[in-house]
Amino acid sequence: MKSNLPNWLLSLTLLMLPVLSAQADTGCFNHVKQVAEQLSTQPFTKTPMMKVDTGRITYDHYQHIKFRRDETFWRAEELPFQLEFMHPGMHFIHPIQLFTWENGKAQPLNFSSRYFDYSEVDFLNLEQDEPNMGFTGFRILSKLGKTNEGDMHSETLVFQGASYFRALGQEQKYGLSARGLAINTSLEGQEEFPDYTQFWLEKPTKDAKSMVFCALLDSASTTGATRFVLTPGKNTEMEVETQLYPRKDMAEIGIAPLTSMFFHGENSQQHYGDYRPEVHDSDGLLVQQNKDWFWQPLVEVPYFNLQSLPFPHVSGFGLMQRDRDFDHYQDLEAWYHQRPSVWVEPLEDWGKGSIQLLRLHTQSDIVDNIVAYWKSDAGNAFRHLHYRLSWRSDEPAAHTLGKVVATRATNKAVDGLPGHKGRIRFIVDFTDVPKQPANAWPQAEVTLNGVGQTKPPAIQENPYVNGWRVIAAVFPETCDKPMTATIRLTDGVNPLSETWSYPIPESLCNAQ
Repeated sequence: MKSNLPNWLLSLTLLMLPVLSAQADTGCFNHVKQVAEQLSTQPFTKTPMMKVDTGRITYDHYQHIKFRRDETFWRAEELPFQLEFMHPGMHFIHPIQLFTWENGKAQPLNFSSRYFDYSEVDFLNLEQDEPNMGFTGFRILSKLGKTNEGDMHSETLVFQGASYFRALGQEQKYGLSARGLAINTSLEGQEEFPDYTQFWLEKPTKDAKSMVFCALLDSASTTGATRFVLTPGKNTEMEVETQLYPRKDMAEIGIAPLTSMFFHGENSQQHYGDYRPEVHDSDGLLVQQNKDWFWQPLVEVPYFNLQSLPFPHVSGFGLMQRDRDFDHYQDLEAWYHQRPSVWVEPLEDWGKGSIQLLRLHTQSDIVDNIVAYWKSDAGNAFRHLHYRLSWRSDEPAAHTLGKVVATRATNKAVDGLPGHKGRIRFIVDFTDVPKQPANAWPQAEVTLNGVGQTKPPAIQENPYVNGWRVIAAVFPETCDKPMTATIRLTDGVNPLSETWSYPIPESLCNAQ
């Protein structure tokens, strides 16, 4: 029988469900799955906005409301993981419910102004506003090891807004985001953003290396229960397991979605007068299929652009920030050279499907305009998601082939040589190429997927990247249909590098 309670109130009521027996798993996941499954039988109701006028708290105000470091949760017990809570303000107007989970029981964590330092803001009436406020997110602090803060607890993970979250490894700055689920992302104007509305944080032991917590996912199309296992370190890892309970069919389910920003890079035709040579959180999409690796540099687009890259099997994928040279960014505030890459590794067989790469045009570095996710051919039948996220500064250990470190493209005859008309040149640098016998140079395979021709490429040794440079010329016969150029290095039989692929943008093809 269906309840008439709104779903946000029903979910709180469901917290009173009997906990599992002592013989069963006392972790939070089974409990949250019960809550999610029962909630999925109810009509969707958006969590109501807080009654306090949080719109008064502008961006500038919000930056001056600070969490008191001496109030971090679990600080008094000196646990290896501690918590900070996020204040409402700006567009963060929907509260979340936080609970600790210990010995199979949930205890609420309620909003209190004592956690925050308001000394730099004077417009809030806390006596009046506090009863109507709630937390809008939280941070997990841990001892990452070698950090700028020494052996102190430092920020490792943050959840705030819909189902978005970001994490840090050692010596990293926040960059791209992950999120719990993407729904109808490729359908322009129809995207649905599920919310994590409640979290259960399992109390860690004093010698814990990982922290476990669970979350309730809710949207018009589905509910879900997610279990996270956070393991901080040089590469911070998160095991993510989600069970979905759909309310209705979804046109598209995006698995392990990543959201990033690419404004311009060394391959860009337009730099918008920016003094910075490159501006991006990620510079390419990396995909692993068994022993084969594929690299596609990100590139700006004039509007909405979607690529669907089919794979019979995927071993991993990620949006990567390969360029770690400060000189290539010259930004002393954003520190783009320290933004993490995020690598997604399935922990179950995902079967056939495709990597969806969505790119949007932007003229600013404050707008996320890149989305990548896995789309299963199983569609709505794909209800159990299990994978690992790795927030890293280096490449996946399994990647032992040569890697692309720079892509440049031109359709101009800057060298004055003949035979330029209709030509596009790609200058691609590879590093970490396996060594060959003395005096043996790698071979370069160049293809053009589209109407046009290629010419034999030039290969040069490039000591500045400890690798090789390939200069490839392609001659498209038309710009009316999408075209992709590919390059890979081989020893004549076996691959020596990942396969570089590049969808030829209109700006490069049409300006002939």
